[in-house]
Amino acid sequence: MIWSIENPERAQRERAGLEALVSRADWLVPGDWRLDTSLRQIWDAEIRIGERAYVISLRYPNHFPHSPPLVVPRDETSRWSGHQWGAGGELCLEYGADNWHPEITGADMIESAYRLLVTENPPSGEAGITASRHSTTLGQDLRSESMRFVLTRKSTSFLKDLAAGDMREASVVATYRDKTAVHVLDWAKDGAGETWTETSIPRAVVDEGYASGAVILCWPETVSLPRVKTKSDLYDAALAIGFGVPDVRYVLIVKGEQVRAYSVWSDNTAFRLKIILPQPQAKRLDPGHAALADRSVAIVGCGSLGSKLAVMLARAGIGSFLLVDDDVMLPDNLVRNDLDWREIGFHKADAVARRIELVNPLASRDVRKYRLGGQHSSDSIETLIEQLSAVDVLVDASADARVFNYLCAAVSVGKKSMVWARVFGGGFGGLIARHRHGIEPDPATMRAQVEQWSAEQGLPPELANEDYEARDDGHPMIADDADVTAIAAHAARLAVDTLIPRVPSMFPASVYMIGLSERWVFQQPFDTRPIDVGTVAPVDSASADPELAIQETERIKGLLKKLIDETAASIPPSEAPP
Repeated sequence: MIWSIENPERAQRERAGLEALVSRADWLVPGDWRLDTSLRQIWDAEIRIGERAYVISLRYPNHFPHSPPLVVPRDETSRWSGHQWGAGGELCLEYGADNWHPEITGADMIESAYRLLVTENPPSGEAGITASRHSTTLGQDLRSESMRFVLTRKSTSFLKDLAAGDMREASVVATYRDKTAVHVLDWAKDGAGETWTETSIPRAVVDEGYASGAVILCWPETVSLPRVKTKSDLYDAALAIGFGVPDVRYVLIVKGEQVRAYSVWSDNTAFRLKIILPQPQAKRLDPGHAALADRSVAIVGCGSLGSKLAVMLARAGIGSFLLVDDDVMLPDNLVRNDLDWREIGFHKADAVARRIELVNPLASRDVRKYRLGGQHSSDSIETLIEQLSAVDVLVDASADARVFNYLCAAVSVGKKSMVWARVFGGGFGGLIARHRHGIEPDPATMRAQVEQWSAEQGLPPELANEDYEARDDGHPMIADDADVTAIAAHAARLAVDTLIPRVPSMFPASVYMIGLSERWVFQQPFDTRPIDVGTVAPVDSASADPELAIQETERIKGLLKKLIDETAASIPPSEAPP
């Protein structure tokens, strides 16, 4: 519906306002009303300033007065002001979508356009400066820029330290996607001839990109930056001040705080890349998260739950990961796993390690393509348990009772913490739990208590399993991605609280049943049931027999002496130490 038919009183007021403005403004020459092909009403006019006539159109949107009319040049190539959305685009006036009110009229917009044009283009005297309301985001500015160069804080710091007159060999990596190319500085030679490397960029990005030779020119402060339309322009300007630029694909010019980047080609073309500067430094996590860089986590199970947990903890700032899973990513896993099609056919543990690198390049990643409880040698199981016992927190995301038992052994050996989570079949809820050495009972005891609590509520919930067995009604017990993500997020918060560690903890209980829909004990979505599993029982040191401890110590000493003697006897005399 055309707005003036729905609101004829407002249409009459708009026309009356424009007629009144024409009668009192000697700079405004009225034209005719018309409709464009989108049935928008347009009033044509001229704004005259001195000898110059600005031929304008006042264009009303079809949903006026809920959004502002636009003042645009009738010639689609005209560029009249710095406060304009490109050649032929609308003038950025005092009133726009961000501060619009329905009581503002088309006549108000015409007057605003006149004030802008007469200030910037006065009939006599110097042009004035109009305060800008033309505020754009980085994304808006980059929409028409297909060639971009991203400067990180690390590369910016490196470039600032270079001395004027220096020319440095370098390498630039380009990543292409759709119609956009994004470039980064990968490495460069420093003043001593050593190679500086950009470590804040994931190596996976460098490996997937296209590396090309580059040169960095540190432009003297006293010399103006060159006007570049061709490759020859750039190379000639550089040669004039002593830079013999080699045949490379990219040239970076650094002058004080200014950085320019050019892509140069053998056909003598040169394209200037749009520089994306580092964002201002800002804290995005609370101070407690700083400790996480020194913490280590083992994620056992890199499926739908484990992959999400791993990436969330990487974003939180965890410094070291041990990833354990022997499974391979397949197309059917895409419905829930944090990975995507690029990882199909790869081991999930390897793919999650790569995903962690892409969000937290500084985190170390150790991968074990191993199934706890599967067909492996006893020695390898023992070695893995020792590795697991060395991390700060073990995370069981496997939903496998056999895996849980092995992790209980690792917790006992290392006296470390453990977090585990489950998503219930059908996605109606889940469980998160944690064990901290010396605070909660051992994980096996906690699990028994949780199972007892569940049985007391009527029936233990069905746990999601890889076969997705059907319920009585024939429908599969499937949890969707949102269900898994919700439980993973809660488990990640519990793990972070354990790793920092927060004192007092923000979690008063150690086990939570979290409802995502009305079912079982849950009366509604987000119905949460904490479970009290008590605290660890104190060890009664008085009950220990000190004589037995002494006897066992002496027995181990004897076995150790026997091992040393047998080892020494097996060494040939020629190889024995003097």
